Amino acid sequence: MLNRDKIDAVFDAGKRLGVTDQELYYQTAKSVSISVYNGEIEKYSLSEDGGLSYRAIVNGKMGYTYTERTGDIDADTLVSEAIGNAKIIEADDDVFIFSGSEQYQAVNTYNPEAEKCDVRDKIQFMLDLERALLAYDPRVKRLSSNNLTDVTASRAIINSKGLDLNEKSNYCLAYAMVVVEADGDTRTGMGYDIADDFEALSAEKIVKMAVEEALTMLGAKPIKSMQCPVVIKNDVFAQFFSAFTDLFSAERVQKNLSKLKGKLETKIASETVTVYDDPHLPKGLGTTSFDAEGVATYKKALIEQGTLKTFLHNLKTSNKDGVATTGNAAKGSYKGTIGIAPFNIYIEPGDKSFDDLLQPIEKGVYIVSLQGLHAGINTISGDFSLQCYGYVIESGKIGRPTSQITVSGNFFELLNHMDSIGNDLTFTILGSGYTGSPTVKISGLTISGI
Repeated sequence: MLNRDKIDAVFDAGKRLGVTDQELYYQTAKSVSISVYNGEIEKYSLSEDGGLSYRAIVNGKMGYTYTERTGDIDADTLVSEAIGNAKIIEADDDVFIFSGSEQYQAVNTYNPEAEKCDVRDKIQFMLDLERALLAYDPRVKRLSSNNLTDVTASRAIINSKGLDLNEKSNYCLAYAMVVVEADGDTRTGMGYDIADDFEALSAEKIVKMAVEEALTMLGAKPIKSMQCPVVIKNDVFAQFFSAFTDLFSAERVQKNLSKLKGKLETKIASETVTVYDDPHLPKGLGTTSFDAEGVATYKKALIEQGTLKTFLHNLKTSNKDGVATTGNAAKGSYKGTIGIAPFNIYIEPGDKSFDDLLQPIEKGVYIVSLQGLHAGINTISGDFSLQCYGYVIESGKIGRPTSQITVSGNFFELLNHMDSIGNDLTFTILGSGYTGSPTVKISGLTISGI
């Protein structure tokens, strides 16, 4: 963490140079990355990144600057740069340095045992994983990519109003992509696992996820175009939903960039749909007790039984709307400016089993992968058209695999046609942030094939 003498030196310089209120935001991250190829280490890297940002209010404007040189801070230069930046700001928005919340929820985001693991064990894990994937089935021909990443991060917010917060977190992620082939047909599959401790990673889970889906897609062919019920796999729908979560940002609403504007306390989705943002979710990758402005976080319903309950706010947007902040101020890194983002956002699971979701469908499609999530989505209109693959649903059962098809529709209409929600909530990082969803059934979408 930052040396207290250096913090005091910056704040003393700010007072001397006419700053009203000031803040230091400090962030570090240490990561190990490992990949293997043909029984040998292909890549091994150890990286450390970090720095601090400084915000200062000068004549009602917020000046901002940052530095990576945390060990050798020139306090006068840092403050002077922020003052210079404040002078060129033309916006008249109110600006804030937060004095602190009354209470902060204790959360467990750091597992000290994770840092005790020997890197040789991690290398061996990846070598064993590659071996297990290649041995799983003779149709597995190679790995197209694989990686293990182990990250330990910390952050702190200290300001001139007495706020003094710090937090440490860690996680470990391993994934592998395999290529399978039979009778001239080639398919790929990916498996991954994430945990707060390397020892908790499951190679068996990664192998099964990567290989079995790829194998079952062998021989997949397009189907005739139709309008039909669609079931979307839990982690796939989580990725899809994550592409639209910015629509809940009050900043986007205030800039007329969200069709949810003016919809608070109105029905925007099926009554089966409840969406939470839970910054205190156990083992959630976005779990935190405070946001990027030092505001205490809390669990909130964005959609409750189909009704839009709140937008996500930071201090600036909440002041503009005359409401309390939801504690969703966010910074991509110490270099970033204050924005808005959810922490652990997810669709509340229902009580339907996978078979329950399929049972009423006479003819439909079960989607297990969506491609081109960013290119094929318009977050303003909500329209989407995405290449996908999966399986035909016939008489309530999974049938043959299908590929080279496209699913299209509109996000806002889709929310109202989510008529059944599964009980198999899972989270993914393969999108924007840490997002969760159960498997869902949509009453009707357009499938384009042949």
